[in-house]
Amino acid sequence: MKTYILLFEGYVSFEIMLASYFMKTQGDIITVALEKGPLQSYEGFSVNPSVLLNEIDPSEVELLIIPGGDVTAMLQRPDLMYFIKALNARKTPIAAICAGILLFGQAQILESRSFTTNAESEMRAITAQGKYVNEGVVVDGHIITAKASAYVDFGIEIGKVMNIYSGPEDLEETIQVFKYFNAKS
Repeated sequence: MKTYILLFEGYVSFEIMLASYFMKTQGDIITVALEKGPLQSYEGFSVNPSVLLNEIDPSEVELLIIPGGDVTAMLQRPDLMYFIKALNARKTPIAAICAGILLFGQAQILESRSFTTNAESEMRAITAQGKYVNEGVVVDGHIITAKASAYVDFGIEIGKVMNIYSGPEDLEETIQVFKYFNAKS
């Protein structure tokens, strides 16, 4: 399985850390950027993305994850909007957390969809589409959205959508360990 993670200057790494950890158990993590060069996360980590967005065929993407952070510059990128729309048209699972969800609004893919975000007022300045739900995580078909504080549930829900758990026991153990820090002895 190929999981693509969109990175950009100032992305918030903690919001996607568990999701990427869970998905790494199923295959490759491919970091994506809009431009070459190392990117620095909000937390100060420097990362060299694996590929550029224009090098990816949307049909190869099995999951796209978008972290939060200052996405302002990316809102005006037609290439990124086209890419998100192409994934949505294919019903490829796409997940965003915190301000990353604004990219879904800008791409106009939230029509008749429920979503959550930390940036509701900013979202409404971009689009009137979609129904805001005041929950930690909202899954509506192939679209997964989360508030920053729900990063653990975000990772778990992505795992459910991608069917990574071997069964109910595996899911419950994952919840106990990562959400409640209750590991079996």
